[in-house]
Amino acid sequence: MQKIFFTIVAMALLSFNVSADESKEAAIRSALSALSSQVPIVAVADAQFPGLYEVTLASGEKLYVNEAGSHFIVGEVYKVQPDGRLVNLTEEGKKTGRIEQLATLDPQDMIIFPAIGETKAHMTVFTDTDCFYCRKLHQEMAKINQKGIEVRYLAFPRAGAGSKTEQVMQSIWCADKKDQLERFTQAKAGQTIPSLSCESSPVMSQYELGQKMGVTGTPALVLQDGTLVPGYMPADQLAKMLGVVN
Repeated sequence: MQKIFFTIVAMALLSFNVSADESKEAAIRSALSALSSQVPIVAVADAQFPGLYEVTLASGEKLYVNEAGSHFIVGEVYKVQPDGRLVNLTEEGKKTGRIEQLATLDPQDMIIFPAIGETKAHMTVFTDTDCFYCRKLHQEMAKINQKGIEVRYLAFPRAGAGSKTEQVMQSIWCADKKDQLERFTQAKAGQTIPSLSCESSPVMSQYELGQKMGVTGTPALVLQDGTLVPGYMPADQLAKMLGVVN
């Protein structure tokens, strides 16, 4: 897949030919026009360093392109701070994008386990009902909620459409709102739940969103600052990462 992606981009750059009157953004979009039917361009913006522009693709990938559109870089860009620390500028940009994408979702389409008492922080979790570490994380839900952390679950059936897990998750998300938390917890415990389906199910759209955001496995935790944390993490460690002090 990556080889095909590079081939498409290379062909797009070779076909670059725009007039001097076009804006830089229009010129870059024109240079990468071959991508439009393969991986649409979402945005073109100044990069956080001189000489290059940041192009965000619908796939979530970022390209760094020169003003002429004749050369590009695919990868992560770091900035060296005065104290010697390295800041991943590419990841910082992705954090903002994740926050914006999650903000477009209807909370009614999430399975939410609210904080107990004051809500001190929240996190969004792309989950699969069958994976071992997803279940291990859910076993700590009471402790996580007691720390004042709200957990917002989104569906990510790893085996994709038509899989047994996808069918189970459809049955959860298609249930009456008052029954969803109980059925979710039952499924996490390996119990059988009533089979349901509905046209309004957000399961596969959430799965696709996770893929765009860089989720490759479950659980995948998106912290409230947009940081993507792959894998299971104990409640105490989660609280520390979220800045929650008990």
